[in-house]
Amino acid sequence: MAEAITQAQILESYIVFLQRDAKHKLEKPYKLQYDPGSNSDIPRTNVVSKHYGPIMLHDFRVLKKPMTFEKNGFGVLDIETKLSPEDFYDEEKVRRIYYPELRALVLEKFKATRVEVLEHLIRRRHAQFPISTGEDYDHLQPTSIAHVDFTLNSALESSKDILKVDHEAYKRVQCVNIWKPLRGPISDWPLGLCDETTADPDEDYIASDVVSRTGFTENYLIYHNPKQAWYFLSNQKPSELIIFRQADTKYPELKGVPHTGFQNFQSIAGEAPRESVEARAFIYY
Repeated sequence: MAEAITQAQILESYIVFLQRDAKHKLEKPYKLQYDPGSNSDIPRTNVVSKHYGPIMLHDFRVLKKPMTFEKNGFGVLDIETKLSPEDFYDEEKVRRIYYPELRALVLEKFKATRVEVLEHLIRRRHAQFPISTGEDYDHLQPTSIAHVDFTLNSALESSKDILKVDHEAYKRVQCVNIWKPLRGPISDWPLGLCDETTADPDEDYIASDVVSRTGFTENYLIYHNPKQAWYFLSNQKPSELIIFRQADTKYPELKGVPHTGFQNFQSIAGEAPRESVEARAFIYY
């Protein structure tokens, strides 16, 4: 695919991956989402990450052969939401207006039987990020480590336990992430996605526990592999949704699209820090 792209359509940046470690064969990676306290013998995480780069990220907007959701794991949908950028900070409005908009759009485009939105997250980059301010941020910051939101088992458990939808009642279930900027077009900290067909399902993914005080979910952390092909969508507009697969019962051997935010060293000077919304949804057939 690289031959169809000019240098102007490639960004070079650094991506954070899980550092390969032999202990992962005996000790499962985990991260606590809370401070266990100074008296605890349990570290907050046993994960060691590492910056890799420069990594080339190709602009999939201009590819002669478009990426497709079914083959590569991600694509773009157009949406005209009734919400203003400010409205997305009102959780009740998002659930009442944006969730039905997403359900209707995905139901139509994917010719599905049912679509349910599990949750959403708003991210608003602090002007100093990724440099620490020494204090907690007011908003979630761009995710900066390559990962997949769910393992297949964890996704299906979330469908059953949270959405109260039994996956066994359907022929096929997909878990997807639906991502868009609130303002734009954006060049600040865009979303990077790995072509699912270039990630080795046996060597590049490792299941990891994300632990809260009340339970845990299981996702995948990603090891760097030079064979991975990474992409981004240039000048993404608020009306453009990137939808990407995170789990799929039709393709259990695949483990989802690795993704992360990344620093664009060619971002437009003076552009406001990125604001974005991501929704995790289930598509039932």
